[in-house]
Amino acid sequence: MLEIAAAVLLYVCGFPCIYGVMRLAVRHGLQDVERSRPENPDHAAERARLEERTFARENAFLAGS
Repeated sequence: MLEIAAAVLLYVCGFPCIYGVMRLAVRHGLQDVERSRPENPDHAAERARLEERTFARENAFLAGS
């Protein structure tokens, strides 16, 4: 009976643990890809401008619009 309880416990707790590990690995992989991507100055300026405009649109109460 103890073996069955231990197997059920490991089975039930193992899936969330594996899911969390996989999410963490994917997140770190995406960060590595983003960090290794070469970024030219024109692209960086355009990205900053778009992020600023998006921020102002999403938070109009802060931008005074």
